[in-house]
Amino acid sequence: MRSWGTVWALALACLGAAGCSVPVVAGLDESDASQVVVALEQSGVASEKARDPDKEGAYRVTVARDDAGAALAVLAEQGLPPPASPGVLEALGKGSMVPSRVAEHARVIAGTSDELERSLRGLDGVLSARVHLGVPGRDPLDLDEKPPAATASVLLRHRGATPPLTAAEVQRLVAGAVPGLSPEQVSVVMLPAAPRPRPPDRQLARLGPLTVTHASLFALRGIIGVAAVLNAALLACVVGLWLRLRRAEHELRSVRGEDDAAPHRASAKPAQLVR
Repeated sequence: MRSWGTVWALALACLGAAGCSVPVVAGLDESDASQVVVALEQSGVASEKARDPDKEGAYRVTVARDDAGAALAVLAEQGLPPPASPGVLEALGKGSMVPSRVAEHARVIAGTSDELERSLRGLDGVLSARVHLGVPGRDPLDLDEKPPAATASVLLRHRGATPPLTAAEVQRLVAGAVPGLSPEQVSVVMLPAAPRPRPPDRQLARLGPLTVTHASLFALRGIIGVAAVLNAALLACVVGLWLRLRRAEHELRSVRGEDDAAPHRASAKPAQLVR
């Protein structure tokens, strides 16, 4: 019994270690969560996107406990998840009850920048986006002064050598969101994210129909080995019980046969005495 208890304890420990996962990011929208999953998978870290139980409509990304450190390093290197962009409505909702004209103008510009950043990050292949708008305010009481021309600058970090959109497309997108801004006044800088070399222990390996990393290969083999041992032990128990049942049935039939033959032997003895 002690040996069987040790086997079961080892099996439960292996299964518990394999199924233990921890969240690395939470409270994300589906697009940002998908970007995190793609970045982790490309770096050899297996991850899973699921609904966040602590925030309605949000998602979280979980990894194995042993991969949490590697996952956090990948996310820090690639600047994921992107910072939250409140948007125009959220920006206008902040501040004092009676904001000044300058404060109102600044919040509108900040909200517009956040909206543009959110739109650019929603494109497939864009890792991060920063939009800086230089839109000077105009004093309505000064009719003679002509305000300076509006300008903008955009910094994009994208995955791969080819950006997902051209600089002219970015200029048109930004200029269309800001009144008085011409596409020629929008400066665009696109930087490709350097591919992160996959560590040797994160190289993928195949074990039958399964594809895992080299770091998880040993644990998976151990789990499969323990499962095979348990299955063999259960099969041996079933076969042993079946043999014992057949033996018991045979003994029961033998006993019943002897009990049935006993009256016949008893009735045959008087007949022999009469002769």
